[in-house]
Amino acid sequence: MQYPENFLKVLDLNTFIGTGNPNSKILIVGKEVATDPENGKHTELEQINLEAFNRNCTDWRNNVQNNVSQKSITKWNRSTDNNPLYAFKGEQIKEPGHTWNKYQKLNNYIFDKLNNKELNFQEDFFITEMSDLPSKTTGLAQRKKEFKEKLKHRKETFFKSEFIQNFPIIILASNDYINGEEICSIFNVQFIEERGCSGQRFWIHSNTEKSRLVIHTRNLSGSVSDKLLKDIASEVKLFLNN
Repeated sequence: MQYPENFLKVLDLNTFIGTGNPNSKILIVGKEVATDPENGKHTELEQINLEAFNRNCTDWRNNVQNNVSQKSITKWNRSTDNNPLYAFKGEQIKEPGHTWNKYQKLNNYIFDKLNNKELNFQEDFFITEMSDLPSKTTGLAQRKKEFKEKLKHRKETFFKSEFIQNFPIIILASNDYINGEEICSIFNVQFIEERGCSGQRFWIHSNTEKSRLVIHTRNLSGSVSDKLLKDIASEVKLFLNN
């Protein structure tokens, strides 16, 4: 597998990078990694998630050094490390409101995989988070004293890196973790129009050359409607086909 040169450079930031295919055209940005081993529920899996989060940059360096490809990664089980190149490969997450199920639906709509039942969106997407502070809920995340300062720093460093800037399609599924003015400044785009209705809105941005599409919306979990996912997918497909 050929890892992009700009991806190798971003590893020097020693921060949470993300999961999925670094060669993809589509970047999805959530709010934060949702894990909290202290909440008393699913403690073992929560601890695995936290360990994978803490190892993220190191694991990517190992993947680069060993030229690991998505095809070479075996199906995940709890006795093996979770590789960020294809996290939880082979898992079936059935909760309809789970973020990964929403990502998979979006992937299916974009690439016309209508009968697909597998969680294989990481073959076509790269996933990262606006905040690098893991937390089970947004409310808990925002109560951390370092939240605002670290979020600001990540916007000014990681999100301005060549790796992030190179994605032609960016879906900011991070709600109020970023505002319109920041989007235009960080990604060098202009606001085009708003679509959708209450609770299911998205905002379209593009650059002057029409070579970049940035969509800003709510976090893709819980009560996200299929219509919102289909509408976003339509914009992405239109961009890809132009």
